[in-house]
Amino acid sequence: MNDFRFAPDAQRARLIDHRMRTLLGESLEHIADQIRGQISFNEEQLQNIATRLKQGEKYPPSTFAIYTELVKILLAGNFAEAEGLLAELLQEKPVTNTPQIAPLDSPLLARQAERMKQLMGSDPDTEFPITAPSQQVTETFTSRLGETMKLMESTIPELAGEINALISQIIMVVPDSESDYRFDGGSSYMMWGGLFLNALSHENEIALLEVLAHESAHMLLFGFCRDEMLVSNSDDELFPSPLRFDPRPMDGIYHATWVSARMHWAMSQLINSGQLTQPQLELATSHMQADKVNFENGYGVVKQHAKLTPTGRAVMQPARDYMDSVPN
Repeated sequence: MNDFRFAPDAQRARLIDHRMRTLLGESLEHIADQIRGQISFNEEQLQNIATRLKQGEKYPPSTFAIYTELVKILLAGNFAEAEGLLAELLQEKPVTNTPQIAPLDSPLLARQAERMKQLMGSDPDTEFPITAPSQQVTETFTSRLGETMKLMESTIPELAGEINALISQIIMVVPDSESDYRFDGGSSYMMWGGLFLNALSHENEIALLEVLAHESAHMLLFGFCRDEMLVSNSDDELFPSPLRFDPRPMDGIYHATWVSARMHWAMSQLINSGQLTQPQLELATSHMQADKVNFENGYGVVKQHAKLTPTGRAVMQPARDYMDSVPN
């Protein structure tokens, strides 16, 4: 039976993470069976990666990104390019000391940075307008991130545990100087375990903690819907979003709505911890109030227009119940 409880749970997150990695391992085994004799690849090495994935080893988001591209290429029948992607895949190594923190231009990402950057965008033919931060920005943000995680571990340990289970790599980026696009952070089911954060945003621990709660909640939703989508609306149907100026597909609005409830929960836990300074308390309260407005706005759109699947209904109801329980 699926566990769609609203509050964070580190053990559940570890099980979801293991399941996602197991599914990738099984899919790689299936691919090996299908291409055997048609494409040259080191079968022993591929089986080794598949086995280690099924054992729950934390291969980086780039492994999932290569797999995503590999499937697309194989379906197109481009076996020559697929052979090169398989060779890249076989070079992937598990991440240690997670979550690993690195700027976009880190040697840790090597050749995978451009591919991952491309997958963050909604248009595969348009370059996503993010780039690597300077060394000074990287150092400043890394320090702030460390302080934020300390605050989270002392005030909301269950959220810290969930994040540590779901996020294997935090990738620091900044917006392209020639673009007007605003990017605070993001993740993608095609890069499981990867979290992109704008190192110039989130200038204090409260804002950064909230964005970590935000993006890890998206990752959790990706895990929740591994067997069934949350909504059956077409991606061509666009609706007002509580967190975006532009109209969005219903799946994105559903995500934004549920995530807003999680952000509200995180801010309320911070406020009730008794560990905040007065300025931090005021900031967290302001964020929490905005999260409530965003949830209600999003929920109204979901209630009116969403074609919820059984999974979508089961996931959203605990969030609705939580928001109904908080004081007005």
